[in-house]
Amino acid sequence: MRSIISLGMAIFLSFGAAAQEHEHAHDVAAHLETLKAYVEANSTHGPVVPQPATVDAAAAKTFNMTARSFTFSTNPSPFVVDQGDVVTINLTVPSNDAGSHGIIMSTYIEDPVSVSQGQTKQIVFTATTPGNFQFICSNSGCGTGHFDMQGFFTVRAVAQQPPHVTSVAPLTGPPAGGTAVTITGSDFVSGATVKFGGVNATNVQVGTSTTITATAPAHALGAVDVVVTNPDGQTGTLASGFTYVNPGPTVSTLSPNSGPTSGNTFVTIAGTNFQSGATVTIGGVAATNVTVVNATTITAMTPLGPASEQLGAKDVVVTNPDSSKGTLAAAFTYSRPPLAVTLVTPSAALPAGGAKIAISGAGFTTALATTITIGGVAATNVQVVDAVTMTATAPPHAVGPVDVVVNVGGTSVTIKGAFAYLAALPRHRPAKH
Repeated sequence: MRSIISLGMAIFLSFGAAAQEHEHAHDVAAHLETLKAYVEANSTHGPVVPQPATVDAAAAKTFNMTARSFTFSTNPSPFVVDQGDVVTINLTVPSNDAGSHGIIMSTYIEDPVSVSQGQTKQIVFTATTPGNFQFICSNSGCGTGHFDMQGFFTVRAVAQQPPHVTSVAPLTGPPAGGTAVTITGSDFVSGATVKFGGVNATNVQVGTSTTITATAPAHALGAVDVVVTNPDGQTGTLASGFTYVNPGPTVSTLSPNSGPTSGNTFVTIAGTNFQSGATVTIGGVAATNVTVVNATTITAMTPLGPASEQLGAKDVVVTNPDSSKGTLAAAFTYSRPPLAVTLVTPSAALPAGGAKIAISGAGFTTALATTITIGGVAATNVQVVDAVTMTATAPPHAVGPVDVVVNVGGTSVTIKGAFAYLAALPRHRPAKH
C-alpha cells in the first residue's frame, strides 16, 4: 500500500512540475510577444528593407553597449547611424550586476539576445531601413526595473544613388538566351532587377553594390541595352551593352583525316552552326570546292600540303561569314605520295639552253636532295615551288627529243621523250580574217 501511495505521489509531483514548466514557457512566450508589440508600436519607420546577402565591411560602425540594472548605455553615443551602415553591437553585462539581461529591438533584433553576468555577445546587421527603433530588455526576470531598460536606435535616411552599369561580361550570347553574365557598376541594391533589351533576366543575384550576376534571356539578334533597376525604381543603363549573335561554328570530326600533299582529297566536315558561305582552311591554307551542305555538314577538297617533311597533323578551321570560327585541332595529316611527273612545260627549247621549265607531278619536297636531267645533262637552278611543282633551267643539248629524269632523295622517275630541242621554235602566226 505504501508503495502505491509513493508511486502516486511521484506521478503527482512529476505532473505538477511539468505543468509548471509548461506554464512558465507559455508565460515567457507571451511576454516576448508583448515586448515585440510594444517596441513596434513605439517605433517609426517605413517599409522594411531586407538584409543584404553580403556585408560591405567598409561602412561599419561599432557600439559597445552595457546592460545593467536597470539601464542601457552605448559608447559612442548617441546610438545613431546612416542608412546602409553595417552595425556591430557588443552587448555586455558587468560581472558585478544583479543578473542577466537581454535585448529585443523593432526590425533589427526580432529574436531576443540574452547575456549572462560577466559575458559579452556580438550582434551584427546592416541598417537597411531608416527610422527610429525602440529596444528593450527581453529578460523578464532581471528585476522590478525591467521595463525601465529601454532606448532608441536611429537610422538616418540616405538618398540612394541610382545604379550605374559600366560593363557586362561576356559581351555576346546566342539568341536562345542562357548566357551567364556578370554585370559590373556601382550602387546596386539587394532586390535589383535586370533587363536585356526590355526582357527580364533570370537568376539575378546582387552580390555586392558593384556586382550582379544573371542569366541573359532569349532575344532577337542584335545589340541591346542592359538595364539595372533598384527597388526604389531608379535605373542604370548600359546602352548596347550586350549583343545577341548566332553561335559560332564547332567542328567535331573530319573524314578522311589524312591524305597526300598533292591535295584534292575529298573530305567531309561534321559540326554545328555552319552558315552558307563558310570557308575552310587546313593547316592555314584555304580548301577548295567548299560546299555547306547544311548547318552540320561541309564538304571540301584539301589544299596542297607542305613541300617539306614537316607533315604533322594540321588544324581544320571553319569560318562563318560573320567571322566566327570553329577549330578542330590536329585533325588532318598529310603524307608525301610516291614520286610522279605528269607534265613538262614548255616541252621544247632551243639547243643553246637557258629556257626556264616547270615540272608538274607529286611527291616533291624541299627536305630531300632533288636533281633534274634533260637528255642526260643536269638542269640548273632546280627549285621546289610546292608539293606538285618544280622549276629548272634547261641545259644546252643537241637537236632532238630527249628524256626528262627527276630524282628526289634517290628515287627517280623518267618521262620518255618529254622534252625536245628544236633548231627553231615554231612561230604563232596571227589568224587571217
